[in-house]
Amino acid sequence: MARWLSFFAEYNFRFEYKPGKLNVLADALSRRPDYELAHISQVTTDLYDCIGLGYRNDASLGPLVRFLAAGSDVKVE
Repeated sequence: MARWLSFFAEYNFRFEYKPGKLNVLADALSRRPDYELAHISQVTTDLYDCIGLGYRNDASLGPLVRFLAAGSDVKVE
């Protein structure tokens, strides 16, 4: 912030408040249509199920996933 302060100290300018209704240019720039989302995708539950099944069937992660799903208080070695 100090860097910006020293940068702007070289200039002689003033701020002038302009109400939103009168500031048409800023409003137009903030509502540009090209900034809207192009596509929204939703992950289906089938994908979640496939990922979970893959973890359960994995040789190294399967036992851990089954242990956590059981919810027991057994110590892990």
